[in-house]
Order: sequence, then structure tokens, then C-alpha cells
Amino acid sequence: MNTKLRERFAKLKPGVAAGARARLHPGGDGQAREVLGLAWPIVVAMLGDAAMGVVDTTLVGALGPAALAGVGLALTALFVGYTVVFGLMRAVKIRTAYAVGEGREDEGVRAAVAGALLGAAVGLAVLLLSRDGRWIFVAMGADAALVGPATEFFRAHGLGAPALGVTVALVQHLQGRGDTRTPMLTGLAANALNAALAYALIHGHAGLPALGVAGAGLATSLSVAAQAIALSFWVWRGARGRLALGPLGPSLREVLSLGAPTAAQFGLETLAFTTFTALLGSIAAAELAAHQIALSLLRACFLPGIAVAEAASVLVGRALGEGRPDRADRAVRAGLWIAAGFMAFTSVGLGLASPRVLGLFTADAEVARIAARLLWVAALFETVDAVTIVLRGALRGAKDVRFVAVVGIAASWVCVPSAAWWLGKRLGWGAVGGWLGFVGETTIAASLLAWRWRTAPFRRSGRRRLTGRLAAGLEAS
Repeated sequence: MNTKLRERFAKLKPGVAAGARARLHPGGDGQAREVLGLAWPIVVAMLGDAAMGVVDTTLVGALGPAALAGVGLALTALFVGYTVVFGLMRAVKIRTAYAVGEGREDEGVRAAVAGALLGAAVGLAVLLLSRDGRWIFVAMGADAALVGPATEFFRAHGLGAPALGVTVALVQHLQGRGDTRTPMLTGLAANALNAALAYALIHGHAGLPALGVAGAGLATSLSVAAQAIALSFWVWRGARGRLALGPLGPSLREVLSLGAPTAAQFGLETLAFTTFTALLGSIAAAELAAHQIALSLLRACFLPGIAVAEAASVLVGRALGEGRPDRADRAVRAGLWIAAGFMAFTSVGLGLASPRVLGLFTADAEVARIAARLLWVAALFETVDAVTIVLRGALRGAKDVRFVAVVGIAASWVCVPSAAWWLGKRLGWGAVGGWLGFVGETTIAASLLAWRWRTAPFRRSGRRRLTGRLAAGLEAS
């Protein structure tokens, strides 16, 4: 680069000059470190969320198998409702990341408030539904002995549903700001509080009443409420008076517009997976047991991948808010390398270690044999799944939520239940046949999402903005 051109770059706006230098020296700004820095607290927070359910289940186990099964049934019903919240609140993260990139953080705060209101509204609907949820479990075909415990836990857990909606909105807002550690720390504190309260309220310790399964649900509700209060204070303190600025109507509409497709995707994909699981259960108990064991082990593979995708989503939104699609591309490349490398390594490692690992989960030789095969099928699709997961996050960060939703819903329903029915049940391949549907799903989705990322609408508008800024900078020189 000659001296005259360097002088011209120096006179350009900082963002444009940085973008031009980045094209000459790609990867020089530590995108991989930034992705990892955002992702690892998200992984810890996800594990904490899973641990809360595990703690409830473990402590309730002392009350007997009916209570334990009832809690599991209630958690399944609650998860279906909460997927709407989880999907809808992704919009808060996207809008906040854009606002940070645009230098308009007050817009991000309004998105957080709008998300909290919508989350509380959905949570209120869950709370009202949980007041008498017996009919839900009867409709699910639950054994009569399970309906009572499931209803009690459902009612007590539902009390915290509005607080959960607020918590999810504020977590997404903070992550969109690039703060993934505060949600992690408040989540871990909530888990510790939940464990202590559940122990006391289930069995009647520390002067508290013995409420049985209802005590486990109430402990979770109180813990989530405490986290919502802590996060609200943190966001309010960081907003520095911006909470009262401007009307909330536009922010509410934007959160709904960006979040509704993802909420629909999460809900319909969950339904597709539930159908898949039911079909496996209709083949043989050993097939379903092997599926559950293999899936539990694979969480160690895909949870970090999801965290990397969430980090990529934040970085893409921020970069596009800055008008820097080059930075968005580098963030996605870094995310793809990290997620694909980790998920490929861990899935192959699980396949190789399956003879030893599976012995920790089952003494049944047939179940272990099927699960080992499933882990090797997973080794085939986990790398491609990493591409799918990261590109989903990236495209959501670019506000391309509808395309992602359509691809996700279509691929899951076309490939997953159909493979369980045709390959697994009709052809007699069992769970292995069903899992081959995941190979098809991830391959189709990864191909379509990769094409979309290369041709995304933001590239055309981004090029026009960059050309205009370069021209203005050169004229000023």
C-alpha cells in the first residue's frame, strides 16, 4: 500500500478504515478469542439451567417413583410452553446487538423492557394454565398415579413463569450487549438457592413446611424470581436513566416481528422431536432407552456449539449495526471453526470411548450395543450440525429469522419423524434408522443456510453503504 493511499485511509471514518485494513489482514482482530470469550459463560449458564431440573428430579426421587415420574411429566409440559419464551426473546438479543453497533444503546434498553413485558405476559398465561393442569396430563395419557404429583409440581412451578419470562428477556439483552458473565453468575446463584430451598421445602427442614413435589416447584419459582430481580437491578443501573426514554410500541412490534418466527421454529421442532421419540418408543423399549442415553451424552457436544452460535449472533448483529459485514463474516468463520472442531472431536471421542462410557449408564448389553451405534451415527452428522447451528445464529443476528425458521421447520419435519417411521419402524433398522434422519436434516439445513449466508440481503445494502462512505471519505481528502 503506497503512502498516498495510507493517508487517504487515515482520513476516513474509523469504521471504514478498519474494514479496509481487515480485508488486507483478515483475522487480525482476534475474532476467535472474542467468540470464545462470549461463548464459555453461555455454556456454563446452559449447564446451570439443566442442573436446576436435575436437582429437582434428584431431591424428589426420595418421595418415590410416582412423584419422580410426575415431576418429569410436568417438566415436559412446561418446556413446551417455555419454548415460546425462549424463541421470542432471541429478538431482544438481536435488537440489542444492533443497537450497540449503531451506537444507540437506548434502543437496546427499550428492547429489553419490551421483551420483559412480553415474557411476563407469556409467563402469566402459563401461570393461569397451571392453576388446574390436571386435564393436560390426562390428555397426555398419563397413568392415574402420576396425575396428582404432576399437577402439584406444575402448579407450584407455574408461579414463577412470569419471572422466568422477565429473566430470559434480560439475559438475552445482556448477552446482546456482550455481557455473558452476569447472566452466568446470577444463574449459578439461582441454582444454589434452588438447591437449598428445594431440600428444605420438599422434606420440611430449616423450619419450613414439608410440601413434597410442590416444594420442588416452589423452590424453582422463588429462585427464578430472585434472579429476575437481580438482573432487573443490573440492567436498570447500567441504563443510567434510559429506561424512560421513548415509546415502547415500536420496540414491542420489533421484538414480536423478530421473535415470532424463532418461537414458532422452536415449538414445531420440539413437536417434531417429540413425534420422533414416540415413534422410537413404539418400536421397542431398548431402542428408546439407547436413544435417551446417546442423546444425554451428546449434550456435551452440542451445548458448546449452541453457545458459539449465540456468540456469533451477537457479533454479527453488532457488526452489521456498525455497517461492517466484513467483521460479521470473520465472526462466522471463527465460530464455524471452533464449533465444528469441538463437535467433531467430542463426537468421535464418544464413539471411540463408547464401550467404557456406556457401562456407566446401563448394564443391558442390547441397550449398550444400540447406543454405541447411535454414537457413531452422531459422529457422521455432528460436524455438519455445527455448521447448521452456527449459521442459524449468524442469520438470526442478521435479522434473517424467517428463512432460518422455514428451513429448520421443514428440514426437521421432512427428515426426522419420517426416518423414525420408515427406516426405523417399517424397515426394522430401529433407533439407528431414525438417527439417520438427523444426517439428512443437518445436511439439507447446512447447505441451505450456507447458501443464504453467502447471498444474504444485508450484503447488497452493506456494499452500498460502504461504497458511499468510501466515496465521502475520499472526497473529504
